[in-house]
Amino acid sequence: SVNGKYMLSLPAGKNYAVAVKAEGYLFHSENFDIPDTADQQTIEQTIYLDKIAVNKTIVLKNIFFDNAKATLRPASMVEIENVYKLLTENPTLCIEISGHTDNVGSSAYNKKLSNNRAKAVVDALVKKGIDKTRLTYKGYGFDKPIATNKTPEGRQLNRRTEFKVTKM
Repeated sequence: SVNGKYMLSLPAGKNYAVAVKAEGYLFHSENFDIPDTADQQTIEQTIYLDKIAVNKTIVLKNIFFDNAKATLRPASMVEIENVYKLLTENPTLCIEISGHTDNVGSSAYNKKLSNNRAKAVVDALVKKGIDKTRLTYKGYGFDKPIATNKTPEGRQLNRRTEFKVTKM
């Protein structure tokens, strides 16, 4: 679409992953469920993309792990492909993949889990052919929350994988 507006009709009772991309910009991903019980409804969302620049960060919203594990779920491969394409289209780009958790459990446990999850994403990119010298990873545990840890919704937002540009 020329004006960037899209309208989709989607069946209820499914989970959807959406990625918005434009040349020279970091992509934006979303993930949402449409419950079986949903009547026809309209979801309107404005999405702003950031130009690729050092220290720009995006949340990889379509990276999923098994509970309390660093095992990437198969549904994550679409997002891995998005990162792979961005890296192949920008061959000098170097990135850090970071893992983040909520505050349930000890600091040491969460740092190790988040580090292993970030490493799993890097390993998947290396397996696809990205030079490992372009990739770093770090687990921050619950040191960098983006929402409250006092509600289930906040804790869910804090459990995330991020992508940060470290060099162009």
